[in-house]
Amino acid sequence: MKPRIPNPELGSTEYTEGENPEWVRTFFSFRVFRVFRGLTSGGLPRLLAAAGRVAGVACLAIAALSHWFLVPGAIEPGVTWIFRGLCVAAVVTTRFTRRGALLLALLLYPSAILHTSPGVAAGAAWLWHQHDQLTGYAGDIFTSQEMRDATWQQRIVVCDTPIPNRIIPLPVWSAGSFEWSRFFEIADWLGFSAWFSQCLARGWVLAMAGAALLFLTAPSFGSRSIARCLVAASVVFALATLPFFLCGHLLARARDLSQRGHLTEALTTLDRAARVLPAIGEDGAFFLQRGALENALHFTTPAAELFRARQLEEDGDRQQAQAAMLAALRVAEPGGVRQRELVRSLLADAIDALNSGQTHSAIASLESVLNADPCNLKANYALQIACVRAGRLEALRPLAARMRETYRFLNTPMKRSVLAAAHEHLAFAELENGASAAALAEWRNSKRLPR
Repeated sequence: MKPRIPNPELGSTEYTEGENPEWVRTFFSFRVFRVFRGLTSGGLPRLLAAAGRVAGVACLAIAALSHWFLVPGAIEPGVTWIFRGLCVAAVVTTRFTRRGALLLALLLYPSAILHTSPGVAAGAAWLWHQHDQLTGYAGDIFTSQEMRDATWQQRIVVCDTPIPNRIIPLPVWSAGSFEWSRFFEIADWLGFSAWFSQCLARGWVLAMAGAALLFLTAPSFGSRSIARCLVAASVVFALATLPFFLCGHLLARARDLSQRGHLTEALTTLDRAARVLPAIGEDGAFFLQRGALENALHFTTPAAELFRARQLEEDGDRQQAQAAMLAALRVAEPGGVRQRELVRSLLADAIDALNSGQTHSAIASLESVLNADPCNLKANYALQIACVRAGRLEALRPLAARMRETYRFLNTPMKRSVLAAAHEHLAFAELENGASAAALAEWRNSKRLPR
């Protein structure tokens, strides 16, 4: 008996008998026709919803295989693997995405970095603050525009503004003193700050896009699901900000105890605040406050030693302070708050020496800074200018290459201006060496940098 198959000419519900080509029997044997009819029976909206779900699953699958957040050294927070696992679970089953659970969980990724990997977040913030000092309105790139081409960097004064060493503003206010102007500060508390956006990779963006597509195209999507999602987001927001308000209360208590002379209790309270909110342990001001209390209690700790070195510097004994800081820098933990504070002080001394005409002394100090902090953009830029002035042109190309490699981890388009200055230094070096063609090539590179 010949097979009875749907006849497209007679409609999908009527059958006919007869010879049909092999591809027709294969087509209907896999029920492709019925699947296509099921997708298009609801019209264009249903077809778009299906396409959106497919695109959402594809975005989540790619996000699970991509980097989410990177700092120099290709270091990624360990918590990223948990969020990758959520994406894989969403690809396998989209049941928990129907109520926006995945979308809400992914929004917590910056906050998760802040709480679980404060060292990585501090490294990203440290790098961003250096770039911001180079390219801000009062930074080196803009203030040196008029003098850059005059006598080849001889008249440039390198900016000596202290580089901030913090991830978030310290929570020194309570929920009772809330003001509308605090919203940007709360955004920093949740991790949505410049350091996060600058070191962000495509994985998190794709995951957010995929979760949003699955949420918007879910069959249960409507006003009730949006209301439930908003309620859940409000609860999560309150829980996410709770550690900051508790930490602010502990910091205020520690300040009061210190003012009353209860130094041991104040130090204990600071330790409790750092356990509640580990991110403030990476804050330079918090570290120095601990050093002040430990120094008053005659403790021999890294924080107390740094505080004593700063006191020597403020008292005018800069040579002894610099020697103490260089000795401490050799044993400081790489990438830690102590190292960043030591680098801040030594970098300020080196820039002051460079601006004072002590070029060779500045070069020695800047090289010490870069040996401890190889990705320091500010020290790299200042050392390039110092090498141009001292005629050490052979050191410019490695410095430019290191700067270019470091800037791969920053998303800002303003990095082009700093890289352009590095290529100008290379052009000058090639010109001094008599390679006019190479100098012209470097000069053109400074004007046409890739994004």
